[in-house]
Amino acid sequence: MTNRYAEFRTGWPALLAATVGSGVGVTALLFYSLGSFTGALQDEFGWSRTAVSSSFLYTTVVLTVATVPLGWLLDRIGPRPIAFVSVPGLTLSLLLLSRFQGELLHFHLLFALAGLLGAGTTSVIYTKVINSSFFTSRGLALGISLSGLGLAALGLPLLVNTVVQQWGWRAGFLALAALSLTVLPFAFFGLRSTAPATVHPATLNGATRSAALKSRPFWTLLVGFVLVGGSIPAVIPHMVPMLTDAGVSATAAASIAGLIGLGVIAGRLCVGFLVDRFFAPLVAAPLFLTTAAGCLLLMWSGPALAPVAAIMIGISFGAEADLIAFFCGHYFGLKSYGFIYGLIYSVFSLAVSIGPIWAGAFYDHSGNYRGALVTVAVMLAAGAATLLTLPRRRPLVDDNDDHRSQSDPTYVTT
Repeated sequence: MTNRYAEFRTGWPALLAATVGSGVGVTALLFYSLGSFTGALQDEFGWSRTAVSSSFLYTTVVLTVATVPLGWLLDRIGPRPIAFVSVPGLTLSLLLLSRFQGELLHFHLLFALAGLLGAGTTSVIYTKVINSSFFTSRGLALGISLSGLGLAALGLPLLVNTVVQQWGWRAGFLALAALSLTVLPFAFFGLRSTAPATVHPATLNGATRSAALKSRPFWTLLVGFVLVGGSIPAVIPHMVPMLTDAGVSATAAASIAGLIGLGVIAGRLCVGFLVDRFFAPLVAAPLFLTTAAGCLLLMWSGPALAPVAAIMIGISFGAEADLIAFFCGHYFGLKSYGFIYGLIYSVFSLAVSIGPIWAGAFYDHSGNYRGALVTVAVMLAAGAATLLTLPRRRPLVDDNDDHRSQSDPTYVTT
């Protein structure tokens, strides 16, 4: 136990690259900034909030299709070449968005292009890096790496809102394009092959694809995270317009929405620390219930307690990706990690993209978000209950051969 954190001495370059990459990937840049573009796009093009918020659906549909083959490729060539193709591709798509002229469909198709070209900037890549570099502190390392998304949630709404107000929405997409490139030097030094990644997949410990797809943990994870993925993200892009509807200024609303990022960072670090020590579903369930309570608090209190509600909402937002990665490594090992994680994450991402659309439809139909907030709370409670049915045993993974032996002083079973 004294050497539990020894892995950080050798794994920190990979951890730093994954942390920065998570914060400037396609999911972070487009999802967290979309709410700050909504007003300007409505003013210029006359689009509804549902139309604007549905843009990310096109990104996610493409990501859903691309993630499974991407995971297969990742298991064979590793993360570095994928990142060095995908990061410039994401930058190009953001530059094209800044030059957009045309119909709503063309705007949506550019979001789809971002999903296609930027597929290699998602957590599928970065969680494989962490799972291959960390074993005894895997949960904490995942939490730290994916806290990059929390930093994006904290800073992007205010940054993009400021740029949009000063120079227009086109400048906002130019700013996102510049941010997308910042990961390249970190990827160059940090996304090198690790020992597990150099092993042929057939020799790695863990479940085969067919065994995983036939197992109860796989389907429990899929159902649980679809419920969670379709709920929490439904609120995030609507936070700024929801608060401005309540009389809060656009700048103050962006600042409050940014507090979600504080919750994301705190939640991810806590989850990462705790899942290394306790049964992971018992860590996940209270987290999701806290966010459910935050949605109800936002509905009942309005702007008065909106900062507290924003932090409570953020406390589990983004932790879903950490937990999916941890559960996949825990129950299925590394043999087919890219494929299994990619499959669960792609379906989860599709649920994420649909959430803002149905929340926007609630607003367009009723003129408020009360029904959406209640629905989110119910879905979170159902998702937490589903994950609590996961078994403590992991029959598809050999606990004595997880690239560690009992004679290794850093070996700790999970």
